[in-house]
Amino acid sequence: MVPFNKGSGHNYLVSLIIYLAVIAVMAIAAFSLAYYFPGTFAGPPYSYETKELYIFEPWTFKLDDHLEAAYPEGGLILPLYRNEKQEAVVIFSEGKYKITGQPLPDPSPAGIFLVIDNKLFEEIRGSVIFLPLEDPATAQDLMEIYERLPGLPVIWQSMIPLMFAPASDSIYYYFISEDGEALLPPVLLEPPSKIYSSLALYALLTIMVILMMNIFSLDHHHSRYWETLYQTRPGNIALGLAGAAALLAFGGEMLPLISGLPAYSLLLGYLLFIALFLILVYYKKIRLWDTGLNWNALLHGYFMAIAAAVMFMIITRGMPQQFFFDGLGSAAGLAFSIFIIGLARELIWRGYIQTVLGRQWGAVPGLLITALLAGLAHYATVALSAPELLSYPYTLVELLILAPGSAIVLGYLYLRTENILSCALLHGLLLSLSSLIPI
Repeated sequence: MVPFNKGSGHNYLVSLIIYLAVIAVMAIAAFSLAYYFPGTFAGPPYSYETKELYIFEPWTFKLDDHLEAAYPEGGLILPLYRNEKQEAVVIFSEGKYKITGQPLPDPSPAGIFLVIDNKLFEEIRGSVIFLPLEDPATAQDLMEIYERLPGLPVIWQSMIPLMFAPASDSIYYYFISEDGEALLPPVLLEPPSKIYSSLALYALLTIMVILMMNIFSLDHHHSRYWETLYQTRPGNIALGLAGAAALLAFGGEMLPLISGLPAYSLLLGYLLFIALFLILVYYKKIRLWDTGLNWNALLHGYFMAIAAAVMFMIITRGMPQQFFFDGLGSAAGLAFSIFIIGLARELIWRGYIQTVLGRQWGAVPGLLITALLAGLAHYATVALSAPELLSYPYTLVELLILAPGSAIVLGYLYLRTENILSCALLHGLLLSLSSLIPI
């Protein structure tokens, strides 16, 4: 079984032209999606600006035959602004709500966070009068409640946090309890075509990253070590240990979420696997070779990793206007992301799991199965740590495209470079992009 093409006699110029043509077509398709479906691109998380709280008189409104709200005794309202434009409101009042004509069960919510187009808001406001709230103590209490509210959901927080702004004809809301806590999950009324367009857009962009990696490695040939390794099937113990590695990695990722320990405690699961691996190597149950580490390849792939990171940066942050690098602090954070978190994850997911599965079923199936396992682990992490996000449609972009897509990119980088450090570099850069590029 030889899972790789050696590419002897390959015409690199023809390949380059083909890759560039395909990328150009995909870029046109991506820009068309972004043009015809505004808002399909996510952006960095943002915060709303607040100006003044208002008192309003008795008020009733209805939104798209979906949400009905009645405030017979009036209440308080906090308009929220972004770029000097009102985009959302928080209403503090024990109103009566109906969803598609059905009243909410008691007790009624004490308020609602509502993202709504300003033109539609003015229509439902009608002639209702808003008067400034003059009680500073009440205003301070309500502002403290607002500061605890999540606002719009943020996805892919473990890598590059992203936020999708609702379209102008969309409605997003969630209710607020008497204690000032968000009653989740949120509700988003938005055309499904926009959500599907976002899925297609980020899928296209992920494929473009992989094609660009091919361009940067047109002269790639796998080493004899690598080809010999992939022609040697792993033993049953080595294959079974791949499942244990995935479980320990998942357990480590969950540890800081369920225990309140610092984020770096996630390393415990990876360290446990490394200890187990070394014990089995010592007793000759498996071989160090099962990791697929090729010491002769440690000089390869860094430029490709940086190029992929730059593409992810453009995809998620656009062309940066400036970088934030405060010297020793940023350097230490970047080194920690690359050589501690990134290397630990890559040693287990790419260095061991993907290598063992690839040797058993072939390089491409091994890559895809590893990405599937990583995607399932990411899904379980979201489900256990923030289950309300599973009902938010744009979480699909994270679960179906971004998480498994980044695993495929990292796995493909490993196949092209045979260098786990290049994967750790890309992984660490993805973890650090949101802190290096200011919003």
